[in-house]
Amino acid sequence: MSWRVLEPFRLGPLALRNRIVFAPITTQYAAERGAVSDRLIAHYERRAEGGVGLVIVEATCVDQVGQVFFNQLGIYADEHVSGLRDLAVAIKRHGSAAAIQLHHGGRMAKMALTSAQPVGPSALAAPGGVLPRELTAAEIKATVQTFVEAAVRAQEAGFGGVEIHGAHGYLVDQFISPAVNHREDAYGGSVENRARLLIEILCGIKAAAGLGFPVWVRLNAREYGVDGGTTLEDALEVARMAEAVGAFAVHVSAYGPSSPTNRTTAVFQPAVIEDLASAVKDAVTVPVIAVGRITPQAAESMIVAEKADLIAMGKALLADPDIPRKLEADREDRILPCIVCMHCRDVLYSPVPAGISCQVNPRLGCDHEAPCSETTSPKKVLVIGGGPAGMVAAMTAAERGHRVALWEQDAALGGQLLAAAIPPHKDRIRGFVSYCAEQLARTGVTVELEHEATVEAIVSCGMDEVILACGPIETMPDIPGIASAGAVKATAVLNGLEKVGKRVVIVGGELVGCETAEYLAERGRSVVVVRRGPEMATRVGPSLRQFFLERLRQKGVTLLPGVRYVRASPDHLTVEMAGEIVDLPVDTLVYATGFVADTRLYCALHDRVASVRIIGDCATPRGIGEAVREGYAAGCTV
Repeated sequence: MSWRVLEPFRLGPLALRNRIVFAPITTQYAAERGAVSDRLIAHYERRAEGGVGLVIVEATCVDQVGQVFFNQLGIYADEHVSGLRDLAVAIKRHGSAAAIQLHHGGRMAKMALTSAQPVGPSALAAPGGVLPRELTAAEIKATVQTFVEAAVRAQEAGFGGVEIHGAHGYLVDQFISPAVNHREDAYGGSVENRARLLIEILCGIKAAAGLGFPVWVRLNAREYGVDGGTTLEDALEVARMAEAVGAFAVHVSAYGPSSPTNRTTAVFQPAVIEDLASAVKDAVTVPVIAVGRITPQAAESMIVAEKADLIAMGKALLADPDIPRKLEADREDRILPCIVCMHCRDVLYSPVPAGISCQVNPRLGCDHEAPCSETTSPKKVLVIGGGPAGMVAAMTAAERGHRVALWEQDAALGGQLLAAAIPPHKDRIRGFVSYCAEQLARTGVTVELEHEATVEAIVSCGMDEVILACGPIETMPDIPGIASAGAVKATAVLNGLEKVGKRVVIVGGELVGCETAEYLAERGRSVVVVRRGPEMATRVGPSLRQFFLERLRQKGVTLLPGVRYVRASPDHLTVEMAGEIVDLPVDTLVYATGFVADTRLYCALHDRVASVRIIGDCATPRGIGEAVREGYAAGCTV
C-alpha cells in the first residue's frame, strides 16, 4: 500500500521525511532541575529511530514558577542548553526533525515543586487547585520574555523549531479561555485581547530567533464541559491571528472534563477530534497538525481528505515506536496497538515521580537499558498459561532463539484479557490479544490450546525451563450463606458462562465489579453494586475514573459503598448501611472480590524440573502492565 501519510513534507525550512509527528507527551524522565538525562535521550532517540518525520519534545518548563510535573524538563536557564543539544543531536541522528514545546503551567503549577504561589490571568483557582495570583501587566511582559529566551536556547541547542503550548489549561490557554481570564485590561475581554499573550510570545520569538525560525502553537479548538469556555469560533479567530504574525503551523487539540480526548468510547473510535482539525484547516493556510487517538488508517483518511497536513501520534508511538517503519515495510499487521487505558497519563498524577510506563510496551522508559540479546545456547522452554504474561514470555524467548511451547487450558489465548475486553469501552484489549497471537505464530511458538498442565505431563516433556503464568484464583467473599445462595463469578458472567436474572447484586466495587455492572446494565438488568470500602472503583486511574462512575450512574447502576455484609440467600443480600439493616432483592448474586495467587503448580514442580519460575497473576494478582513486564523479563532471562 502506498501511504500518503508517509510522503515527505516541508514545515517552513524543516524537511520532514513523512507526515507523522511524535506528539509532545510529558515523561518525567528528566533529571534534577529539569536537566536532560540519558533515559530521556534514549526515549526520544528510540521514537526517531522508529521513523517519525518530526519529534516534538514534551512540555518544557520556561519558568520555574510554572512547573507542573515532577522531573519536568527545563529550558529556563542556560545550564540546560548543553543537555538539550545532546537531545537534539540524538533525534536528528536518525533522520527526524527536532522541535521542542515551550510550557508554563500558570495556575496549574504545583507549589510543592515551585515553593511559590501559582500565577494566572485572574485570581481563579483550577478545580482542586490553589488560588493563583493575578499577573500584573509588567509580569506578563516578563513572562513573554521567558518564552523568548527559552526559544533562543532551543535554537542554540539545535532544535529546528518550537511549539508554544497554548492548550490543555496551561498559562497561554488560561489567557485565551474566557472561563479563566476575567481581566479588564488589554489582556482580557475580547478574543483579540485574550490572545494577546500568545501573539506577543510569537512576535517576540520571531524577533529574537529570526523570521525563518519555525514557531507554532498548540491550541484548544474547543473546551468541552467548561462553562463559558473557549468555543470553536474563538479558536478559529486565534488561529488566524497566530498565522497573521507568522506562526508556521497550528497544532489542534481540545480540553475539558468532557473532551473526547479525555474519554473513551463504548467501541473504540479513532481520530476523536478530526472535525476540529478540519475546521482549523479550512480557516488557515499554514499547515495543520492533527492529534487525538489517530490510527494509521485514520491518519491516511485525514490526509487524503485534506483535513490535516501532519498527524501527531502520542500514546500510539509510546506503545510501538516503529509504526512508521512498519508502514513503510507494509507490515501494518505487526503494529503493537495502544489499548487506550490511559496508564501513561495516570502516572503523571502519582504523588511520587515515577516516569511514564506503558501497559503493553515493557520497553517504554527502558530504552537506555540494553534490549534482549539473541541467545547463544538455545533451550527448550515450556510456558504454562496463555494470558498476557505467558504470551509475552513465550514470544520474547522465541525471538531470542529458544524453542518454545505454550500450553493453554482454555480454547483460546488471552487468559483474563478475554473477560477484560468484554465490558463497554474495553474492546481495544482484543487488539492486543490478536497481536500477541500473531507474534507467537510469527516467532514459531508451538501453541497447544485446551491442554491441561498436570505435574506429570510437564515433567515428562523434559523441558530445560518451565515458566508458569497460569493465572490466579478468584476468591469468594466471606458472607454467611453465599455459597448456598448460588452466587456466581463476575468473570463467568462476562464470558457468558452464567445466566443472569433481572435483578442483580454485585459484591465488590472495584474495576471488575463495576465493569460487570455496566455490562449488565446495558443489557437491561437492574444492577446494585455493594462494597465494604467507602468509595467505588478506587483502582481505576484518575484519567477515566470520574467518567466511568458517571457512566454507571447514567445507566441506572446503584452504587452502595460502606456496607457491612450480614448474610446472603437465594433471593436477598442482607447488608447494614448507616446502622440500618437492609434486604436487597436479587435474582442473581455476582461476586467480584478479587484474586489470590495460585502457587500450587509451582510448589509441586520446583524440585522435579530443571528450572521453573512463576510470573504474572499466579505469582501476585495485579494488572496488565505488571504481567507484560514480568513476561518480557522472563523471556529475556531464559
